[in-house]
Amino acid sequence: MIITLLLALTGCSRGGDVIYQTDPADQASTAPIVTVLYDANALGDGSYNDLIYQGVERAALKHGLRTSQFSPSTYESGQAFLESLLSQMSNPQDTIRRLFIVAAGAYDDYLRKNNSRLEANPNVELLYLGTPTPLVGKGSTLHISYYGAMYEAGAIAPTFFSEALVVAANPKLRAVTEAVNGFTDGFNSDHITSVIPDKIDRSIVTEYLSDDVAGGFNVSDTTALRMLTWQEWRSITPLLVPVCGGSGTTFRRLCDLMASYAYMGIDADVTGPRCPFSAVKHIDRAVARCIDQWLTSEGMPKHQTLGLADGYAEVVVHQYDLSIQKSYKEYLTDELRAKIHQEAIRKEAEYEE
Repeated sequence: MIITLLLALTGCSRGGDVIYQTDPADQASTAPIVTVLYDANALGDGSYNDLIYQGVERAALKHGLRTSQFSPSTYESGQAFLESLLSQMSNPQDTIRRLFIVAAGAYDDYLRKNNSRLEANPNVELLYLGTPTPLVGKGSTLHISYYGAMYEAGAIAPTFFSEALVVAANPKLRAVTEAVNGFTDGFNSDHITSVIPDKIDRSIVTEYLSDDVAGGFNVSDTTALRMLTWQEWRSITPLLVPVCGGSGTTFRRLCDLMASYAYMGIDADVTGPRCPFSAVKHIDRAVARCIDQWLTSEGMPKHQTLGLADGYAEVVVHQYDLSIQKSYKEYLTDELRAKIHQEAIRKEAEYEE
């Protein structure tokens, strides 16, 4: 799936010799170009970053665009690539329209200090994803608030589980802490306990995989297994909430194998025998929307915030019934779900303020 800008420029034989250059027909094309930079090893996470990839490619097919999508192997190579692109795009050499999308929160500080370099090129636009803070100078920003969807997911979670383990990538990224805070606040709310006659002693634990702003999104099976087995739970099947990008795929696979945890789908709609519900972030639709705007005469707004109220985030409850669980349908009625949903929208607005 990974298409890199480097591969678009050159390819190498096993001996290292350059054997491929850009197709002359492609060089002659004047179709606009969309270039995307991800965090290190981000593509293939089965959630947020893969959704961005899909949204860009669908928009490209719709509008006849050319694309280059780059997922670096390390943080350092990604920063070098970012510097290279900023240098190239700041010097107009043709009239081809270009959109540079940065889907890498780890480069926030560097990008904000250097985005003004693109002001010299009227044919280049910048879109920075995943931030609630607009850029100073050139560039648009897009933020999909996840607090509301995670609050709603947390509020319905006690219908299924009295204990939850939240595994988060790192506490340095706003997108991560926003999701953790939303789920925790929802889990500790009284929506479900108001309709379930038996008192529920709830317990929630949050563990971070890294203290590095770029860390925690890719962990080994050994690390994930160690984290799952060191927790001591009173209940038979606790809920795992993996707010950790590609690491979530590792945790979900182990949960399926161990059959000792259920898990929540994050970002994408995850279906499986041990997944009762998912908090979905429709970043693919949002990115396609931004590309549509970019191609109009008005262009993209300086900043956009979308979320639960706009339908760009939602909670999807799957058909799920473990033998050890009471039927959730007895308590999680349509009326209660609607009440929780409206409360989550209100809470999200307060959080964003």
